[in-house]
Amino acid sequence: MAASSEYLAGGVNDVRLKPKLLRSLTRDLDETGDARSRAFTGEEIAKILEKIQVHGVLSEVLPEDCVGKKDEAKLRQEWRSAVDSWVERLLSLVSDKMPQKCWAGTCLLGITIEKCTAERLIASYAVWFEKLLQNIQASSNNHFVCEASYACLSDLFTRLSSFPSVKKESTSFAGRLVQPILQLMDGDGPFMEVAIDLLCTFIKFYPSAIYRYYDKVEFALTSKISSVNSDMEVLKKISGALALLPHAKGDSGSWFTIMQKLLFSINLLLNDILQGLEEEGKGSEVMKSLVSAGKEAPSSLVDQTKLSEGNLRATKRLRDIISPLLCSLTYSCCSMLTNPYPVQVALPVRAILSLIGRVLDVDGTLVSNTVLPSTTSLYQELLCSELPSFHLYILDLLIALIKGLKSQLLPHAASVVQPVTDFFRRATLPYIRAKVYYTLELLLHSMGVGMSLCLAEHVVGNASIDLDEGCESTCISKLAIEASLKNSAKKRKRGRLSSQSNGVEEANDGVGGKKSTPLSLKIAALRAIDTLISVGGSVKSESWRLEVDRLLINVATRSFDVFTGKAGKYSCIEESTSSQEDYCLVALQALLTSLLSPSHVRPPYLSQGLELFQKGKLETGTKVATLCEKALLSLEVLIHPRDIPLVNYPIPVAAAVSTDEFGDEEMYHGWWVESDNENQLPGRENGDQSPKDLKKDEQPQLMEVDAEKSHSIEERREDNREAAALSTEPEKIESGSDLQPQLSFGHAEPAVDQLPSQDLGTTNSEPTLSVSLNTVADSQSKGDTVEDRPSTSKDSDSDSHGSEPDIVWDDPDTDSEKSDANLEESDTD
Repeated sequence: MAASSEYLAGGVNDVRLKPKLLRSLTRDLDETGDARSRAFTGEEIAKILEKIQVHGVLSEVLPEDCVGKKDEAKLRQEWRSAVDSWVERLLSLVSDKMPQKCWAGTCLLGITIEKCTAERLIASYAVWFEKLLQNIQASSNNHFVCEASYACLSDLFTRLSSFPSVKKESTSFAGRLVQPILQLMDGDGPFMEVAIDLLCTFIKFYPSAIYRYYDKVEFALTSKISSVNSDMEVLKKISGALALLPHAKGDSGSWFTIMQKLLFSINLLLNDILQGLEEEGKGSEVMKSLVSAGKEAPSSLVDQTKLSEGNLRATKRLRDIISPLLCSLTYSCCSMLTNPYPVQVALPVRAILSLIGRVLDVDGTLVSNTVLPSTTSLYQELLCSELPSFHLYILDLLIALIKGLKSQLLPHAASVVQPVTDFFRRATLPYIRAKVYYTLELLLHSMGVGMSLCLAEHVVGNASIDLDEGCESTCISKLAIEASLKNSAKKRKRGRLSSQSNGVEEANDGVGGKKSTPLSLKIAALRAIDTLISVGGSVKSESWRLEVDRLLINVATRSFDVFTGKAGKYSCIEESTSSQEDYCLVALQALLTSLLSPSHVRPPYLSQGLELFQKGKLETGTKVATLCEKALLSLEVLIHPRDIPLVNYPIPVAAAVSTDEFGDEEMYHGWWVESDNENQLPGRENGDQSPKDLKKDEQPQLMEVDAEKSHSIEERREDNREAAALSTEPEKIESGSDLQPQLSFGHAEPAVDQLPSQDLGTTNSEPTLSVSLNTVADSQSKGDTVEDRPSTSKDSDSDSHGSEPDIVWDDPDTDSEKSDANLEESDTD
């Protein structure tokens, strides 16, 4: 039986489990590699990696509850010894001649580099680098070992970049690997992708290691792109490395040169493939905006001799060479536009926009009666089959330009909006239209409400067509769109010989005629409408807002029925459940935006929206339920609007006999709040005092009130007597009392002591009504107070009675004089 000390007192949380588990994994490596005839399998390596990541057996960090205990040093030593044994076993596997063992050791060394402590990494990285470099230089190793070695080195240099103390030595190690990578790129190795990843790591973190190889690296990358011998994933890796290459020098000139070469190469490719399908001189316009007058054109990154080889068939040349080249070059441009750069650079915006407009303007139709020899009917068919891909590439370039410049693109807004909206009217393919919706969404986000005025008609019109299920017409008026399309058509410099899709009628036939629109397109349309309402829903939206609100409530209802399985004939059987949930989420989010967005009228479909969100809240455990709960919380302000104060007003302290509590509906607990600097009120023990007996600072104050509600003075007197017996609140004072309150006012409803409304009949401004509280108790002093006061009220004589307090003008010029007179009279008495 094992001793009690060998058991884990803390169970799975016991720190002693980690070194024990690591030693167990080390023994498994020994048994697997030596005792068994077969080598490691991928499943076994995956299980070991999972245990290392889940339990953190390589961290060597003790929890806080173990620090300071008597066995702390023993635990640290035990864990350190276990990690030492693990690393020693891995290095033996990395140096093994058996490829399977070498591959397994290299894979496990990569996770060790990632999870080990910084002290162990700094102490051991040189040994690990030499071991991995030997595997790369050994020609006998298979491609699995080389691929794992390059990936492991990439992890090593990435982590070393965060330690300035080893920056110099790690840069030297990186320089030793640049030449092997360039030699590898001359061939067509199967592990090219991981080698490019390592090269990108050097460019980002060790630019000085690439600086002296700059021209060689650029030539190797461009040659690899022009060869088009790799698949698209590898080409994208190479294109990304080319976009990062200017970071090796870090100046603006290198960045601009690479961008200029990329745009020049794209323009040359378009000159070659668009002959006869566009007006002559389009390529020259791009060149004029790209290269200044008197300067030489940049060198092309594309091997033109390979493109002009006569033995290439038109189909192979267009599909296998030109299309991948355009994809790679535009991907490099997109990466350069979106990735940050350490210095400010000059961007050829006009050249990029001219290039974008050139591609978007081509729809595959001939533009002249003279057909060029190269433009055969077969070539036109081939180009039309590849043209949607070209449109996607160029839209990605426009999206990258918008993301890179944001609002700085505003001076070029017309050059962006015109080609995009013209292309949108002709586009019929769902994935193309979805990409255009995303482009318009970015334009709205980056340029604000001004752009919403330009794009609202296009977004709403196309979205109404794409979202219409045929069950209920929710499109906006077609006449307004047709008028805008005619105006846009007048701005075009030329027309097409063949019939074109330039109107809403053709768009309806091509897009709206389909009974089933892909959910991806509907989601893109809903997101564009959501953005439009968020950005410009309250600015000149009267022409389309009501129709959009109706469209969104219909779409949200149908999408929720599809999600819950109650759609009936609108069910999307061919779509996955996740797509249906995403569609429902986007529709409900757009509906919520519509309800919350400011408008000149109250949301017309608020009740239907609340009912829909209440139903969605019942779908427990789904994203729809979470969204509906938040939506109901957001809509609470529309359901129960309240004037909640910005600060917490103090609640008046009631008398001990008063147990009244304020309800939830009464947002302000007291309309008159005591002032902080209120004077101490005189008590009743002083006896009754007349206004003449009061000192100057105790003179009766004139209390401003808002004369609105009609109550008799006698009723208010009785209320004041009862209130004075129950509470000391300043707004309820007995008529015969000597209390002199200092009053401040709330801002919600009139107080109890308000006077009836009076028709004052003033000419210029409304007078301020004032009533003296103490004059209510003394009719004689009341008569003295208002004896000489002028009155312009039409009904003052008829409405005044002997029992009512007189209304006096609160004249600032005479208040001080009367106060002094009262004081002198009091002194005389």
